[in-house]
Amino acid sequence: MKLNVDIIFDGIPDGKGLKSAFGEAVKLVKNKQFKTTPQDRAKMLDLQLFSDFLSGGARGKQFDPAIRGFFGEPKNLGRFASPESSPDVEIDYDDLVTLFGVGVANQFTYDETATESSKRTLEVKQKLSAGGTTTFTQLGRGDRGEFTQEISRIRQSANVKVSSKGTIKASLYDQKILFKWFEAPAQKAYRERLITQFEQKMQNYLLFSYVDGKLQVSAVPGLAKKFNLRNAANRRKFTTLEFTGGASGGSIALRTSAAGGKLIKDSMINVTRQVVNQAEDKFLENILKFYVTGQGAKVLRRNGAKTKYGFINAFAEILVIAQEFERNPLELDFNIGSTKSGAVISKTKRPKKRQLKDPIQQVISTQQIEALARKLFRAKMPKGQPGGPPPPVSEILTERTGRFAESFTVTRINQKKKFVEYTYDPIYNVFESERRAPSKLIETQGLRPAVQQIVGEYYRFIRR
Repeated sequence: MKLNVDIIFDGIPDGKGLKSAFGEAVKLVKNKQFKTTPQDRAKMLDLQLFSDFLSGGARGKQFDPAIRGFFGEPKNLGRFASPESSPDVEIDYDDLVTLFGVGVANQFTYDETATESSKRTLEVKQKLSAGGTTTFTQLGRGDRGEFTQEISRIRQSANVKVSSKGTIKASLYDQKILFKWFEAPAQKAYRERLITQFEQKMQNYLLFSYVDGKLQVSAVPGLAKKFNLRNAANRRKFTTLEFTGGASGGSIALRTSAAGGKLIKDSMINVTRQVVNQAEDKFLENILKFYVTGQGAKVLRRNGAKTKYGFINAFAEILVIAQEFERNPLELDFNIGSTKSGAVISKTKRPKKRQLKDPIQQVISTQQIEALARKLFRAKMPKGQPGGPPPPVSEILTERTGRFAESFTVTRINQKKKFVEYTYDPIYNVFESERRAPSKLIETQGLRPAVQQIVGEYYRFIRR
């Protein structure tokens, strides 16, 4: 895992101090002196924000991805009963097959009222353990106040308390009272909306939890179908209701009961290895950007300023997370400044002897060949829609999302021995045995003409 720390920290007001703290964190993790717990991770990094990062986007914003194929919430939120309660991830079915395999992918369901048949949605959650209750969704008075009367009715049965500071809180947890209200004919429209929200949000479930201190990723395909909340008996068996509110109004939260939690646990498929295998190569860089300059910046600085945690521990936690998502975690090394123990590199402190004298081996030349080769082979690829027409052809890959072309990278150029090393996303290795082998496309239609045009000589090509 290579990382140029200057990209992360340079140009921000507190960058120098943060870079120094990151360097100390590298030493702690490298020397195995940092001890972490899921509880500390939750407090330092905020599990909801971490889930947003893993999802690839949230609340209308897209982040540098953590997992291939995860690009955040659905693009057309208008199709959902409540955009605020939409699922965390919309993923192409083909990417789901690449991630989990056909057998598991075929178990993932979709709600045809909100999702295209070529896509699937996932609700992503972070929990300190695989057990406990899960909050599915909640509903208050509605976007236009259409459920004001329904909420007013249940609020009349709530317990209202006033704190010493004058804060008013209303709550109700009595299941007998709550379900009597919920199942009454007067609440039919409210009940239908809440169930629809559940079905659209919880079609499929992906849980990141920690078992004996180790990351475990579990999938529950077709969760909404398994719960079948259109059945009144299932509602009472698998879910609980909670009412909370302030000085006025309030909302109902739909949560798992003990039986619902057991159903989820019994339906879980351990997909830790598959998810880790599809983690982005730039996972560490992307999560650092998220917490240093992105959506998690406020949380990092707030908790980093606390004596109990500090920036060093926060960065050490991020490094440990990066190790969890490394396909070869034992090979993950670091190097910052004068510490020469691995592959995290600060360009401002790089020893001069590491600078290459050969012009063809300079970064700009590598980038030129990579960019030109990508442009050339991309021009030869037929264009198509994700999950749609035209059908694939046997001679050459069809470009539908652009991810294959963007994953192509020139990793090394050796002028003396006249070869170019390159790589591309390994999820496309499945096509290597076919006539439309990605390496054939890249080398014959991209690299060979690009090298001839820029260097003017014959080179060999090595796929890594």
